[in-house]
Parts: sequence; structure tokens; C-alpha cells
Amino acid sequence: MKYRSGFRQFCFAIICTLTSLSAQAVEILFAHVSNSYAPYHADGDEIAGYVNSLAGYNVTIRDLNTAVYNDYGSFDQVWVYDLYQGLDNNASQVANYQNISSWYNGLGMTQQNLIVDGRIISSATGAPWHAEPAWIQNYALELMDNGRTGGLFLGTDHSPYQSGINQINAGINISPFVGDVSSTYSVVDTNSPLYTAAGTFDCPGDPGKRCIWDNSSPGYAPAGLQANGQTLTPVAYHGTTNDAFENASVSSTLGSSTFGTCGNPGQPPCETPVPAPLLLIGVGLFALAWSQRRVLKR
Repeated sequence: MKYRSGFRQFCFAIICTLTSLSAQAVEILFAHVSNSYAPYHADGDEIAGYVNSLAGYNVTIRDLNTAVYNDYGSFDQVWVYDLYQGLDNNASQVANYQNISSWYNGLGMTQQNLIVDGRIISSATGAPWHAEPAWIQNYALELMDNGRTGGLFLGTDHSPYQSGINQINAGINISPFVGDVSSTYSVVDTNSPLYTAAGTFDCPGDPGKRCIWDNSSPGYAPAGLQANGQTLTPVAYHGTTNDAFENASVSSTLGSSTFGTCGNPGQPPCETPVPAPLLLIGVGLFALAWSQRRVLKR
């Protein structure tokens, strides 16, 4: 009888452990480069709200121009949103850019994931923008999937709004956001881990392709092999796959079989269904419990 009681207690401990693990929220910092332009600040807060509405995700919102922060390591993901004109280089901003860069440069391989979006205002609600909650939410979800445990998101738009965020680009040794593109949509790589049908639509006049909105005179995001050794693969782009690396509006380190940037040495694995981390833990603990039960029976 005491063996059965011990086994029940052991199983109860397993359940408590799994419950505790599942209750741990993903902590995300949504950092505005500035608070100088209210309409775009509100749009940024709206985008942050898409992520905050996900179960198990907790978003903290800050302005980088008002104080210096040194706690970036307490977050799983850092999102930087730059829709502010001007140099954006006051003392607080510059110190925060440096601290964010140092945080990212010091991350381990499972957390040093990067998404760069050169048309982020197109994700907000209101003409000429179009709400893309599923697209934005998938950014947050994918930064925590397939062995990934966090990362950095950089979002801006065309050239008047790139000066602040490009200081972070320089700090992590990737190319800057550039340009001012007149376009209404970008073609999406459906083989990218960041693709979600819910955030896209059929490309006008281009049957069989999927697009996201680009109504904001977007800029180009960096793509290809970067000075820091990472490869940024196009996720959304203008034109064809042949010039996607030159005309990316969104790119990431997550890789894609479309562009041959996954599965090879030094590249992320191509996406395959994998058990959720909690499921793996549960299987392991169950196996341990089962072996303990067999020992007790003896």
C-alpha cells in the first residue's frame, strides 16, 4: 500500500511540475524608439496588443527616448518599433540601442533569432493600413518554436523612419533598412516558418501567390549573408524569387527551403513538426515514473 501511495505522490509531483512550466509566460518587451508622434505610437501599441492577446504571452511597452534600461536579459523577446522621424539619437536612445545590441550579441544559438520587417505600419488598423493580427502573432509564436527560445524583432518603414532602428542594425552587424518603395503588397514565401494564411491574401493579378499588405511606401529589409555571420532569408518581397534578396520587405534568420537557406551546415533546420517542449518533458517524466513504479513493485 505504501508503494502505491508513494507512486501517487510521485505522479502528483509530475503534474505540479508540468502545470508550473506551462504557467510561465513568454515575456516580451515592445520598445518604441520614441514617443514623439502620437498616431504612430498608438499604432505600435495596437500591434503590441496583438501579441499580448496570445495565451501565455506577456508584453511590456516602453519608450526608449525617456530612460536607459539594463534589464533586456529578463525578456524572451525584444521588439523594437521605429516609426519616428528625426535622428532619434538622444543619450537615452543611444544607450538603449547599445544595450539591446549587447543583449542580442550575447544570446545563445537557440535564442539568437532575428526578424526584420520594413513595412511594419501595414500591420496596423486603418486606411491605408490593414490589420494583420495573425501575421504579427506568428512572429511571436515562431520565435519560440522548433527549438527557438526567443529573439529580436526589428520593425520600421520607409526612409524617414529608419535612423533610430538602423543604429541597432549597426550594433548587431547587419545591413541597414533602406529606401522608399511605392507598392501596395509584398509576395510571401509560403515555405517560410513565418507564413500564416490567416495574415495573407491572394496576390492581385498573380494567381497562386500569397501577399501581405504594403500600403505604407515601405523600405527594404536587409537580406542575405550578414557581417555577423547570419543569413537573413526573404519572407516577403517585391518582384520575383530571383531578386527577393535585393527587394525583401521582411526577412528572418529562420530559413526557407524556397531559397535553400535551411537544413545545410550553419543554417537553421527546415521546419518539421516536433513535439512541444512540455510534451517532451511530460514523456520523460512519465518514463521516469514508470521505471520507478516497476522498481517499487519489485
